[in-house]
Amino acid sequence: MPQSRVSRRQPCDVHLVAGQCGIRILKPALHGAMGGRPRVCFCPKTLKRIGQAHGADHLRLVLRLIVESNGNAAELQMDTITAVSAVVLSSLVEIHAGMFDAIDLGQVRAWAQFVKPGCTTQQAMATALLWLLASPDRIIPKLSAEEAAAEQKRAEIARKGRENARRRRLIKAAGDSAAA
Repeated sequence: MPQSRVSRRQPCDVHLVAGQCGIRILKPALHGAMGGRPRVCFCPKTLKRIGQAHGADHLRLVLRLIVESNGNAAELQMDTITAVSAVVLSSLVEIHAGMFDAIDLGQVRAWAQFVKPGCTTQQAMATALLWLLASPDRIIPKLSAEEAAAEQKRAEIARKGRENARRRRLIKAAGDSAAA
């Protein structure tokens, strides 16, 4: 297997990282009895996956962004943690301590669970967060003059193709009705 395709797992003690952020990790089975408490997480597998894939520093940053923002300390859900990790990894937003202060991550997660436009809740949530936090020019960069001209030419070719296909259907329909 080529070296570029091999993902290297990084050692990450999720309990240590969570403890540094003031977070208690409990077993998922206890979620129903103790869910919704600030700084309590019931998804150690998610933390381990993110920590091994991106390192302890990344995981620490993600957890701190969630629990240290106004009103979001109880939002240590799998979807929220994964979405915030994706936002950080995107490099489309400036990461700072109060970036989620004005955002209710629970509301964004509820919206993402409801709409899920052909994707997972995590993906819908990450997309919504990027739209809320990033400049539209960074999310959808403007095309250069050359790229715009090429895109216009592709659109013109596609339009002509659709017109030709329509003509062929009409000709075929006229031939079929004459033969009948």
